[in-house]
Amino acid sequence: MLFKFALRNVNRNKRRSLVSISTVAMGVLGILFLESFFSGLIQLHAENSIHSRHGHGQVNTIGYLDQAYEKPWEHWIDNPENILRAINDIPEVVQVFPRVQFFALLTNGTTSVAGRGQGIVGVKEAIFFNKMNIVEGNLIKDQKDGIVLGIGLARTLGVKPGDRVTIIGNTVHGSINALDLVVSGIFHVGMKEADDYLFQIQLSQAQNLLGTDKIESIALANTRDGIFDIVKTQIEKNHPQLEATSVWIIDKIWAQNGKDFLNALLRIFQLIFISVILLAIYNSASNTVLERAREIGMLRANGESNQDVMRLLTLEGVIIASSGALIGIIITIMISQVLPEGIPMPPTPGTNRELPVQLDLRFNYMLQAYLLGSIASIIATFAATLQVLQLSLAKALRAV
Repeated sequence: MLFKFALRNVNRNKRRSLVSISTVAMGVLGILFLESFFSGLIQLHAENSIHSRHGHGQVNTIGYLDQAYEKPWEHWIDNPENILRAINDIPEVVQVFPRVQFFALLTNGTTSVAGRGQGIVGVKEAIFFNKMNIVEGNLIKDQKDGIVLGIGLARTLGVKPGDRVTIIGNTVHGSINALDLVVSGIFHVGMKEADDYLFQIQLSQAQNLLGTDKIESIALANTRDGIFDIVKTQIEKNHPQLEATSVWIIDKIWAQNGKDFLNALLRIFQLIFISVILLAIYNSASNTVLERAREIGMLRANGESNQDVMRLLTLEGVIIASSGALIGIIITIMISQVLPEGIPMPPTPGTNRELPVQLDLRFNYMLQAYLLGSIASIIATFAATLQVLQLSLAKALRAV
């Protein structure tokens, strides 16, 4: 019966109720849209880091990432084939990517420049690492004598795809070795220190140059995001000499720090929207309740207690808040359907192309937005109702 009266009161003044419902709906829309947008942006950063450079994580010998060594190859992974097979047999691991890094001198015959190379298995990496920003040419894939250069390094050498480059470096035994390679492509990372020095060649060529069959690290591709701890536990249990490090730690600047920054920024925006809902609903509810002061006074004169009146008005606020929150959620879902490809954004750090941010709508985000919007509206209505209940019965009955 009380719900019936509350619903009738909400329908009685449609304009006033519509304004209140719209206020809640826009507030919930803002909260849910920002939550989904920032979550999508975090996912975008993670996807770029995972599928352009690091994978879901990386395996090294214990302590390798925490210390600089005079002869780092002495701390590389021995007998990599057996370890690669064992890690690849873990159900949560889709693919493993053995790598080595080294420093070398690159020359085109007239110009020489120092660079930092990475030996990779081109065919395997081309499939998973599909977010590299190739400016010219292609990835090395199955090209045995191919090399891809950072854009700054390519400009310094004055080379383009199809040109030849010679790499000169030291083997692990201290002798000089050289490779004559063909430029397959030129990539752009977006950070000057990387674009000016990085290059990639086939792992077999890198091992030949260095005179070793060891590998420095193993990048991992997992079956899905969020399960790295499971993979890490199994690797370190089965191979005590190894340790696995998540991409969130390896790429802390753009991945973890970016996530923390965006989450902190989101909390600020949430606070702003909640404050707007509170103030707007409080203002609307105050005017509404004051307009109904005489009605409330008559209810009290007819024997209704303050608690009964409070329950009635609060229930009206619940109806308005719930309706507005649901409408806000529905509008956000409609926006995500209208923009299935995402919201076009300028290039993010580490890229040179527009990357649309898709709204990452999740049930827990919808529930959180619903509760935040509803609770804020109910609190504002409750606070406004207290104003009238504090009036004496005589003043309430004389209100116009």
